Amino acid sequence: MSLDGTISKCSVGDISEIDSQLVDFKVLGGKKQKLFSYVAYGLGIHSALPIPKFIPAEVECDVTIHIHSNDYSTASAVGQTRTPNRKISDYIPKEVIQQPMALQLSPEEAVIYLKDTGLFLVQGGNRITIIPAAEASLSRIQTALVGTVMAILLYQRGLLVLHASVVNINGGAVVFLGNSGEGKSSIAAALHTQGYRIITDDVAPVTLDQGTAKVASSFPQIKLSREVAKVLGYDQDKLGLLIAKLNKPGYRLNQDFTEALLPIRCIYVLVSGSQLSIKRLKRQEAVMELSHHSCLNSLFDSEKACHLLQCAQLANQCSVYRLQRPRNLALLPELARLVAEHQFIQGQVTR
Repeated sequence: MSLDGTISKCSVGDISEIDSQLVDFKVLGGKKQKLFSYVAYGLGIHSALPIPKFIPAEVECDVTIHIHSNDYSTASAVGQTRTPNRKISDYIPKEVIQQPMALQLSPEEAVIYLKDTGLFLVQGGNRITIIPAAEASLSRIQTALVGTVMAILLYQRGLLVLHASVVNINGGAVVFLGNSGEGKSSIAAALHTQGYRIITDDVAPVTLDQGTAKVASSFPQIKLSREVAKVLGYDQDKLGLLIAKLNKPGYRLNQDFTEALLPIRCIYVLVSGSQLSIKRLKRQEAVMELSHHSCLNSLFDSEKACHLLQCAQLANQCSVYRLQRPRNLALLPELARLVAEHQFIQGQVTR
């Protein structure tokens, strides 16, 4: 609903260890608190709160993440004037606070409110301010931050943000699109077992301003159900809950991640069907699929023309295919081999 009124090697660990207890956000948001430094989505991120999913690295700052305590009593004195911390009620009407969520979005500034989590103010593609809800846990804030909030920040930076899983196959990014539940993460996980590196899962930021479409790495983690993990031979003891309330497991990847952007070689749109098949889409159909599977397409109505232009640019630079397959987990290894073989053939053709 709208409001009435924005590298180095990864350290591998068990994501189930992420703190889910209430924490003192006044301490994390203190002026003397040293900022954590990370790399994610091709950006240097300096954050007042720890984000275990991102890759720790000493990098120059592209994005800052700050915390306000949602409490006027912690106001700091400046001379004779007291400057209060920001409160959630400063941004949204009282009648909206009891709603599960609310959004107020523009290309320059966005307000994202989640009742049990807090309010996120995203500004200019380089600053995020968090005002935690009274009962918010650190893990709940981290989950919102690395997904929807970062997607909006990437959009503000002028990127085309796809809802996709991306795998590095022989030096090129292969992108998997599809509706929720179509198996984007599953096919990426299957390819990973065959030696290919996962670039990103869920949020895929695409740059188009240098003549070659490229995608940035996110962080070394994928959504992975226990059923898929069993079929593919993943260690189920290393699964942890990404979102406990929704019972969504995730898996921390033991692989190197790079800051470099990777050129996009091919895009597949996953659909269910009776048999395995790959069919190239015509340009207009490809543009519509890219638009449909962009994270923020339905949120910024005023930017439709610019968004469609970005999708058209991407369709001009990359081949887009419809990948049809039966909904059968046992076929995942075969599906991964089919994609790898198709990529090999396409590479031979384009030489």
